[in-house]
Amino acid sequence: MEKTVLVEKVAPAIIFLALWLNGSVYPLLLLPFLYVIFVEKRGIRFLGFQKNGASKSLYLGTMVSVFLMITHYFVFRHYFPLIGRLTPNLYDIFTDVFWYPLYEEIAYRSFFLNHFADLNLPSVHRKNLVVNLAQSTFFVSIHKHHVASGVPLVLVVVFLLAFLNGFIFNKTKNISGCLLSHCAVNAFGLTLRYV
Repeated sequence: MEKTVLVEKVAPAIIFLALWLNGSVYPLLLLPFLYVIFVEKRGIRFLGFQKNGASKSLYLGTMVSVFLMITHYFVFRHYFPLIGRLTPNLYDIFTDVFWYPLYEEIAYRSFFLNHFADLNLPSVHRKNLVVNLAQSTFFVSIHKHHVASGVPLVLVVVFLLAFLNGFIFNKTKNISGCLLSHCAVNAFGLTLRYV
């Protein structure tokens, strides 16, 4: 019994905390894959990289993207005098549009929800709501730089992205829609800063 709890809850919690503490250390993204493949003896399908549910996940991800882009636009308009324009650079585009969405969706939605939620229960089940709120709160906590830079309302968009992507993953067990919405919302946010 103790070994089962250690493998099913304690080790995933330690891996998640490592991911939560430093998302800019690129090799850390290997931890969930290595753990799921070599310790739990499951494939990457467990992390949501599968064909099953992809079309539904992408559809829901598109809906979430549109909703969050509209929300983000109004938040951006509110803060525009404060934040101004950016000069585009490839590093920001790579990290904001590709790296962070991949890293964060695997860590917060795929790995966290698979290990702490019960994906056989509905998304709105009490246990799944609590776990989804927990991962959303962790996700918001790594975006504290928005508060430090004087744009705290952006955290509303960040929270909604995490929470709605949690629903998508819980419903479809597929990460593609989560990746789509996260990449799209981040790309939209950068575009607003560039034009």
